[in-house]
This record gives sequence, structure tokens and C-alpha cells, in this order.
Amino acid sequence: MRWLGIVFTVAVVTVFSRAAAIVLLDGRAWRYHAAQPIEQRESLPAMRGRILARDGTVLAQDQQVPSLAMHYRYLEDPPNPAWLRSMARARLSPQQRGDREAMRRAMQAVRRELADEHRRLAGLCGLQPDVWKRRIATIQRRVRRIAEHVNRARQSAREKQAVAGRDRADRPREEGGVARSSQADRAAGSTAQESQSWWNGLRRHALEAVDHLVDPDEPLVDTAPITVAEELDYHVVAEGISLEAVAAIESAPARYPGVRIDLGRRREYPSVELAAHVLGYLGPVDRETLAASQAVAAPYEADDRVGRSGVERRYEPLLRGKRGLRIRYSDRSGRILRSHVERPPEAGLDLVLSIDPRLQRAAERLLDAALERRDTPRQGGGAVVVLDVRSGELLASASSPRFDPNQFAETDPRAIQALLEDPQQRLLDRAIQMALPPGSVFKVLSAIALLESGALSPDAPFHCRGYLHDPEHWRCQLFVHRGIGHGDIVLADALARSCNVYFFHHAARAGPEAIVDWALRLGFGNPTGVDLPYERAGNLPRPHATGTTSRSTWHTADTQALAIGQSQLTATPLQVVRLLAAVANGGKLVTPHVVRGLAIQSRADEVDGSPLDRWFDHPVRPVAGLDAEVLRAVRRGLEQAVSDPLGTAHDTVYLESVPIAGKTGTAETGHDADGRRREDHAWFAGYVPADRPRLAFVVVLEHAGNGSTAAGPVARRLVAWMDRLGLLGRR
Repeated sequence: MRWLGIVFTVAVVTVFSRAAAIVLLDGRAWRYHAAQPIEQRESLPAMRGRILARDGTVLAQDQQVPSLAMHYRYLEDPPNPAWLRSMARARLSPQQRGDREAMRRAMQAVRRELADEHRRLAGLCGLQPDVWKRRIATIQRRVRRIAEHVNRARQSAREKQAVAGRDRADRPREEGGVARSSQADRAAGSTAQESQSWWNGLRRHALEAVDHLVDPDEPLVDTAPITVAEELDYHVVAEGISLEAVAAIESAPARYPGVRIDLGRRREYPSVELAAHVLGYLGPVDRETLAASQAVAAPYEADDRVGRSGVERRYEPLLRGKRGLRIRYSDRSGRILRSHVERPPEAGLDLVLSIDPRLQRAAERLLDAALERRDTPRQGGGAVVVLDVRSGELLASASSPRFDPNQFAETDPRAIQALLEDPQQRLLDRAIQMALPPGSVFKVLSAIALLESGALSPDAPFHCRGYLHDPEHWRCQLFVHRGIGHGDIVLADALARSCNVYFFHHAARAGPEAIVDWALRLGFGNPTGVDLPYERAGNLPRPHATGTTSRSTWHTADTQALAIGQSQLTATPLQVVRLLAAVANGGKLVTPHVVRGLAIQSRADEVDGSPLDRWFDHPVRPVAGLDAEVLRAVRRGLEQAVSDPLGTAHDTVYLESVPIAGKTGTAETGHDADGRRREDHAWFAGYVPADRPRLAFVVVLEHAGNGSTAAGPVARRLVAWMDRLGLLGRR
């Protein structure tokens, strides 16, 4: 006992001596460091650039919205036990803190007040209790996943360190490094090795004994979970709350502990569904984008929202801007001492689109009305595209059915999921992603190919009896419906009256190579290069690529079907309207685009390493080998299709006030899974004015029937709107 008393006394004296030395010798330094403010860095979000129409109408912009944010401990359910006890202890006197009953009552009071606060906040935010609870649960799941991931990684790293340490302890020490050659040296080495092995074994057994005393089932590592930053931070529960709610919360902070009002930003689309597919929508940044951005000057952060489709995605580097940085200094109790903005946020660049909002709205209304009038409503939609034949600017790009991009900005999971799973495919931009058989519209290209190949002359007569060889096969629609043929015709008549037999005959004589070659030259089978993401290339069957047909070889019938836009040929509305633009502008292939440029000239020379000018470079190239006489012959046929009383488009497209040139198309779609014949796709593609072309356009309606009767009336009303809006250069 005497010796134990001496040891205890020495230990106590040592501890107190060290404590006194710290206070007397280093106290001033420690007090100085303790008094230093804590530096906190806060990232400041940047305003995203606006998207404007060609007349200055704002189509997309960021709006500042007040958001309600709660500290994680105040929204956690059930509350964190340690935090709950600390809140309860703060309500009790030092004498009451040892009373278990008093502590229990205090903890119950904290729980009741939290529940009451949540009810009041849900009411102020205009949310139903179940919606409020669902949002709280979503935040909790996210934070818990982060905490579990961090602690799991930390535990794994510590266990590896412990195992590595034990392996080092078990590894015998090297004896010199020189190999012993004599038998005596080997014996001495063996003895030393046995001694070392005995010592290492003793150390290992001692460590295992200590591990077993600490925790019989776990290795000797620190397994206590750490608290991640998200558990000590505020999280946004409701965005866009009313000013009345903001005033109620900020005027009585004592009633709403753990709550603060943040000024957030939300993307707003004032015109709702207008040009929704062109504009696109925003979504949360994914892990790959987040990781890849860390190497650039303005990396993304986890709560950023990025463009997912349309202009929002294609021009994301120009629109998103750069975050700023605010530095706050606080004392040890958390009180803010001072703050300053070290780097102000830089707003993104404003973009001006080529879209005319008046024509876009008219096109969407005409498209919706036509789809509603279908005799046999089926799943599907349609598209209307209007293109400047000289520059390639898109004045209208309508797709139906559409969606509201604001639903993605409001981040309602149920509404977003409903859009993603919508059987009508509202998110599909049918103007650039809907690849369908073009039908007789493709005869425009077939005529160019046959003329350029020398297989026919535009004035050479041909007699159409309604069918090629057999009245049951390879027929004209006129023969199918009325039992007669087109009689003696030339190329212009064949285009105007859409004579299948004319193209069957000449395509079989010329072969498929000319048609495929000119289809490639005029952009079929490849994307147009429009400045919108996810454009489809369509499908151009080729005789040397046998995988493009269901048979192993190419037959004459394949060439004949290709000549009238059938076979396995598919094209997007944008590819077809570019073909008509090339016919109208004298043989130049334009690059379609929806962005004209910046609203205000930027000081930057490049963005993300790419020169700024290249973002708005939309080349126009002449089509090699395309003869002007060939184009004139084709244009005569397209004008007759509308102006001639015998033309397929005369009854439904002709306007006395505006000369229109174009071609109808009725694309067969085969049979469904039940063997029933599906309705045809209806097309009309043309340009106006026919004598001085300015705009090319296309109307496509899925499963709407005949092109002249379904798409034709939409085309006529569309041209009337163009004229009414003064877009045709006419008085």
C-alpha cells in the first residue's frame, strides 16, 4: 500500500505540474489561439444566363426565391439522442440534471416542441403534413447515406492499418543482410531467428489479449462513428415560400429555432410549354460530371443543377456562370464576427435564339389541333419545323406532345417520374429525334439523283397505267383508289401528282447507287449538326451493307421502295426540311441552328478551352455536283404540286395570296403485333414564297393518314401565319 501510495502521489504531482507549466508558461499562447476567429468559406451561387427569343422575349431565366432551411438536428426524426439530452439539460438547473424523471420530462417537452414547430412550418410553407414529412425523410436518407459511406470508408482504412501493423510486428527482422555460409553461422542464425520468433509471438498474443478485453468481436481499432458536416448544416426543405411566411419566421426567431431563410435561385420558364424541347430543362449534377469538373477553374458543386436537354445542355458552359466565395469569421460559440465577399459570382452569358415566339406558338397550336382531329387516335405525336433557307436559322421547331420545364425546376419527384415514364414520350423532341419513313417526300431527292445520273430527262414522256407490271403490285395510289393511272406524264407531273410507277420504273433502270450517293450528299443517314443534343441520324439502307435489310442481298424491289421513301429508310423532320432548303436556295446545305449568338458581347475569348466564336459557327456548304438545271426541273414539279389542280397538295395547301412549293408524303407503317394495319404517317414539306424562297418548312403527323388531307391543311395555315407575321418579305 505504501508503494502504491508513492506511485499515485508521483502521478498526481506529475499531472498537476504539467498543467501548471502549461498555464504559466504557454497559457498566453493558448489563449491567443483560442481567441482567434474561426474561418468559414461559403460558396456563392451564380445567376444562370438567360435564354431570349429573337425578339427579346425571355424564355428562361433565374429567379431569386426565398427558401426555408432547417438545421439537420432539428429536422431529424427521431432526434439524435446526444443532441436531445443536451437540449434537455439546457432547460434544467444543475441540481435537476441528476434527476432522471426531470430529464425524461424535459426530453419529452423538446420532442413536443419540435413536432409543433414542424406543423407550424408546414402550414407557413403551404405544404400538407405528409408532403412535409416526405421531404424531411428524403433529406434524412441522403445525409445518412453520406454518413454511412464516410464511416464505412474510415473503418475500412483503420482496419487495413491495424492489419498492416500486425504484419510488420510478425515479420522477422533481417539479420545483417549478408548470407551466412558456414554451418556455425547457420546454427547461430537459426538460434537468433527462434529467439526473435518467440518474442514476436509473445507480442502478438499480448495484442490479441488486449483486443479481446476491449471488444471480443472486433479488432483493436477506433470504431466510434464520426459526425459528418451534413449533420451540422442547414438543409433546404421548401423553396419559393411566400413573403408572409418569411416575415412570420424572421419576426419571431425564438418560435422557430434551427430555422433560417436562404435566398436561393430557381430556373423559371415564363412561357411554360412554349418551345420546351428547344429550351430543355435542368437536373441535378451527376457524379461523373461532378468529378470531371474538379479539374477546371469553375468546378460544379453537389447542389448545382445542370442542363439535361435542349439549349440548356448544349450551351451549359456558356449559361452556368462561375460561383463566388464569401469568407465568414466567427468565435468559438458560433457568433459571426465579420464577413466579406472575396470573389463575387459571375453570371452566365445570355443567349439569343433564332426562334420567333409568335410563329412558334402558332405552329404548336396548329400541331395540337391537328393531332386532336385524328380519326383514329393512337399513341404518337408530330412535329413542325420552319427553317431559313439561307442561314439555317430555325424560326420554329414545334414538337407535340410537350412538357412544362418548370416541373423540373420545382423538383417534384413524382411529377418528374411521371414525365420520364410517360407513354406518350413528352420529353422526345420529335423534330430531331423522330426518325420515320419519309414516304413520297423523298421523291424530291430521288428526282435529283435520277436526273444527275442521266437515267432520265425532265421532259422525257412516260405513260403511267397505274401499276408497273402487275395490277396487284407496285401501284400508284390513284390506281388503288380509282382504278386508273396518271397517263402520259413528265418529271414535273410525276412529282406534282406523286406517281409511284414513274419512280419505280426509272429507279429500277438506274440502280440504287445514284440514290444512295445523293442521299448521303444531301445529309441523309447522318446528323444535320443542329446545336441541340441527342439528334438522331435516321437510317439510310445501302446495297453494299447487307445488314440494312432483312435479306442477305439487295434486290431491285429494295431500290424501287427506296425511291418512294419506303424500304428501311428513316429520316427526321429536320433532315427533310434541310433537303427542301437546299432545293430552294440553289443547292447549298445549311447547318440548322437555334442560337443566333450572345445578347451582349462577352469579354471572354474562350469558354472551357474552346474559342467563343466556334460556339456560333454554322457553315453553309454547296452540294458538290448539283446542277442548277436539275434544281429548276425539280422546283417546277414542287410548284405544280400546289398550284396545279391535279397536284396532290392543291386542294389542301394552295393559297391565292402566297405561292407555295412542296411535296406531300404518305408513309406506310405496316402492321401491328395483332396483324392490324397501322395508320400511315402524314408528311408535307415545302418552301415559300415559291418564286423567292425565304423559308422551308415541314409538317409531320404520326399515324394521321394521308399526307395531303392530314398534313396539308396544317401547312396551309402555317404559311398563312408566316405571311400574317411579315416573315415572307411581302407587303
